[in-house]
Amino acid sequence: MNFNAIDLSAYGLVVTHSNIPDSTQQYESQLIQDISYGFKPKKPPKIIRLEVTVLAVDRATLDGYLDNIKSVIVTEVAKVFKLDTITDRYWNAKQTTFEGKYRAAGMWEGIVVFQADDPMAYDNTETSSDHNIDADPKTITETPSGGTGYINPVYTLTAGENLTDVTIKVENLTTDEEIQWTGSLAITEELEIDVATWIVKKEGVADMSSVTGQFPRLAPGIANSIKVTAFSTTGSLNITYRERYL
Repeated sequence: MNFNAIDLSAYGLVVTHSNIPDSTQQYESQLIQDISYGFKPKKPPKIIRLEVTVLAVDRATLDGYLDNIKSVIVTEVAKVFKLDTITDRYWNAKQTTFEGKYRAAGMWEGIVVFQADDPMAYDNTETSSDHNIDADPKTITETPSGGTGYINPVYTLTAGENLTDVTIKVENLTTDEEIQWTGSLAITEELEIDVATWIVKKEGVADMSSVTGQFPRLAPGIANSIKVTAFSTTGSLNITYRERYL
């Protein structure tokens, strides 16, 4: 088990059994005469339960290992959590439970429970795709290679010339989601659209006063048609993301 880039096997920890639940959804519905209307589903946190053993040569070493493990996994914010048996993805999670019993002078058995408030797992590999914007409008294709959940990319538009009082649009024709920003950009200035955090930045500073529409996600495992409008014909677009798994 690896938490916050620390391999806990260094402290004698062995995962003997893991339970990572499948994807679940929760939703409410409103009953009216002869029919019920369902609201948009919500995904609850994912609870990851691990049975573990901690081994050491003696009780003093074992107690030191347990202290070290707690110092790593007890955090106030979510950290990257990985299992050795699942090599291609990770979760952002926080520890909620760490309890057990001594079975021998150098052996402790118990459970560790992590909660991933974002229940999606993320691919270990980050994808970064560059595209030239040489037409107005320009439609490019971005095809995630895998994953099972919608992806929250970061779109970075770099101006190839001075753009004054323009309304730049970035639309995913595949998901029917479009965002608009109005303003001016000097040559080489960047406009960043962060879908996960719902923030648009100009040169690294939040610039949200003119933003309208929806932040365009990427659909997993298929070709996404991304249309860029009013960005002239000399700029570029970078799309950076990690594939996500339900």
